[in-house]
Amino acid sequence: MQAERILHPLRRFLEHRHLPAFLAIVGLTITLAALGTGLLNDDLCHRAELTGPSRANERLSDVGLPPNRSGDLSEVVSDLFIAVRPDYNLEKLKAYGALPWWTYDHLRVSFWRPISAFTHWLDYRLFPNSVILMHAHNLLWFAAAIFLVAILYRRLMVCSWVAGLASLLYLLDDSSYFPAMWIANRNIFLSLFFGILTLLAHHRWRQHHSVSAAIVAPLCLLGSLLSAEAGVATFAYLFAYAVALDRGSRLRRAISLAPAILLIVLWRIIYSALGHGAYGGNFYLDPAREPLRYAWAVITRGPVLLMGQWSCIPADIFNFIPDSAKAQYLPIIIVFVVLVLIVLLPLVCKDRLARLWLIGMYLSVVPVCATVPMSRNLLFVAIGAFGLMAQFIGGLVTRQDWLPVSRLWRGAAWTLCILLLIVHLPMAAIVRISTPIMTSFLVKNVQSTMEIGSPKGFEDQDLVVVNAPNPSAFIYMPFLRAYEGQPLPRAIRVLAPGFGPLEIIRSDDNDVVLRARGGNLLAFQEQNSQDSIDFAYFYRSVSDVRGARHPLKLGDRAELPRMSVEVIAVDGSGVPTEVLFKFAASLEDGSLRWLQWDWEKGRYVPFKVPAVGQAVQISGPF
Repeated sequence: MQAERILHPLRRFLEHRHLPAFLAIVGLTITLAALGTGLLNDDLCHRAELTGPSRANERLSDVGLPPNRSGDLSEVVSDLFIAVRPDYNLEKLKAYGALPWWTYDHLRVSFWRPISAFTHWLDYRLFPNSVILMHAHNLLWFAAAIFLVAILYRRLMVCSWVAGLASLLYLLDDSSYFPAMWIANRNIFLSLFFGILTLLAHHRWRQHHSVSAAIVAPLCLLGSLLSAEAGVATFAYLFAYAVALDRGSRLRRAISLAPAILLIVLWRIIYSALGHGAYGGNFYLDPAREPLRYAWAVITRGPVLLMGQWSCIPADIFNFIPDSAKAQYLPIIIVFVVLVLIVLLPLVCKDRLARLWLIGMYLSVVPVCATVPMSRNLLFVAIGAFGLMAQFIGGLVTRQDWLPVSRLWRGAAWTLCILLLIVHLPMAAIVRISTPIMTSFLVKNVQSTMEIGSPKGFEDQDLVVVNAPNPSAFIYMPFLRAYEGQPLPRAIRVLAPGFGPLEIIRSDDNDVVLRARGGNLLAFQEQNSQDSIDFAYFYRSVSDVRGARHPLKLGDRAELPRMSVEVIAVDGSGVPTEVLFKFAASLEDGSLRWLQWDWEKGRYVPFKVPAVGQAVQISGPF
């Protein structure tokens, strides 16, 4: 009786007809800290392409990084989300040094997101000098997505308070904060927005035989796909709907999916024909180009993502631990995911809507496995997860008829229920409020790897970085310095990543040899730190510009302006252990500025080149 008195006001709140609007407003409120974030990484590259002619773009042009047809709408819509592509900018980035010398010659990280690109183009036409308003634009799409998620739960769920609970759980999930604070990640909200509209229209078509909804659904799906590749996850829920909820014959249900299948196939054909996709590295995988590697990624990354969705352990943490620890933890994670499924099975077996959430959740994980585990990519997965979670909690509280009589199962179910409530309500609320602080800490650590100083005469010097902790940072560094009005070096020459201890040997007046002290130059040397969590592992995970399938060979050379590189020793996997660098000038010449990363100080410090015949050793992260 006492419990009923406590629960009754909560149920009334969750059943309130204005709850979707209220949650959207709350979502905006708790995400306002994102307004002060500024520009991050891809935002800086996008600005160069979106602003049109400017002094900052002139500075980039001076070092060989001109934005192509900057500000032109057709260029923006087709090319804004091209990070690296051989026929577009790879050679320019390598020649300047924004990409390191060991970058694979056919590296491709290119996305086609014309609708998202158009919204960024609008930003720079309407308020080009207000980054705050650009962030506000992100927050509006986030609020719209929250509103539609709540509407979707209400349309599909019979019990309105359970739908409200699912909406509340979705709101409190911290996965949405990073996309909200990163202007360039607006695409996930756009894709989610159109994806949910697709599901709502599809439901109306199948339930009420609405011809207009049958037409609108594919159009919304197209909008989702043209906003981000994540839009493919929309089909996961369309398929789940056909399997679990649609009451037509099997043939009719199969036919109901035909427009979506045809549209996705056509989209992918055009996508590939335009040269977009990912290839050659490990950070992004393209299922069409590397199906076997992608299948393995689904097996190894999928459980991590599901664990991150259901537990209080973020999926991102997997990027901060060594490979040896990943191998140890993966079986435990798989057991956790399987145990959760076992506890949910009685509900899933008897409830059609629960099956929809489960199938949609599992299938929407598949496209997310195309990149390393990140919570910000779970917004589609969360729809099914929180719908299923809310139904499970609601069924236990109201003692629905799907509950087994087994005491063992009920004990396990109530344990899971209590843990879910604790993790996804009070703990989630605390984490959601503190997320801006934690995210700011992450951003500051990454930005520290771009801080190289501004000495006199920098524009006439080649910056030589002996050991970069985060080589990928240099693709953004020129754009950041141009935006801030800081001088750009004539070129950047990263000799090796700072993933392990190095020996630098001066072999001649103009030559230097880098040798790995154990292991190789490009792989992470874990040593005795297998159980640690460290930013160094994160830098390693985001900086892979040459996949294992494309090893360097003994004698391979790279010719760059004023410097040549030759691989003079490799390990059994074809990864360099020793590399010779020949400079056009003496190593002490004023045209070269030398830096090394000091792991203890967490910053770059000047590097003193050894005398001819002498060697210097540099420590790794551990």
